[in-house]
Amino acid sequence: MLKRNVFWLLSLVSALFLTGCTDMSVSEQELNQEVTQRLKTTQPDVIQLTLEESTLNLDLLIKNADIDLTQRDGGLVMVDLKTDIRGVLNVFGQDMTMTAQLDPSFESGLRIEEDRVYLVGAKLTQVSVQGSSISDQMLRNTLGSLHDEFESALARYFDTHPVYVLNHSAMEKAAAKMVKDIVITDDSIEFMIF
Repeated sequence: MLKRNVFWLLSLVSALFLTGCTDMSVSEQELNQEVTQRLKTTQPDVIQLTLEESTLNLDLLIKNADIDLTQRDGGLVMVDLKTDIRGVLNVFGQDMTMTAQLDPSFESGLRIEEDRVYLVGAKLTQVSVQGSSISDQMLRNTLGSLHDEFESALARYFDTHPVYVLNHSAMEKAAAKMVKDIVITDDSIEFMIF
């Protein structure tokens, strides 16, 4: 078993050197397809936002995520989420049950752990609440004061939920063990090997 694994690894390394391949990439389109597929298979995918003062206890149900890769500022992942938000908001001592569409946008970096790629350091760039009811207006006002807590909830979620797994081919699986660095370019993620 060990001999077979060593032989397989040596064959892969030799193939990489012979073909001159020292990196591998995943396109923005492939990344978005992976995220879409993950959302379809893990619904409901929920981010919980709860404050200790019990003024807010909301679940964000992720419906859609659109990822845009850019080289700006050393490489950023720009994410636009479409979510439904539901739960309880305490306003003036009264609990109000609410449901609304919330569309947060954020930017982040990437990290790789084993064969999984995670978003890190999520920074909110925009949050819009769709709808015009009184509860939607209250949610808009409340979210403005909860920017840091909301940003932390997003960061915690994406720190444990990968956006891409390097397991789509034997080449990807083997290369995942040898990735030394990730570079974000316009429209792709480059995995530097060796």
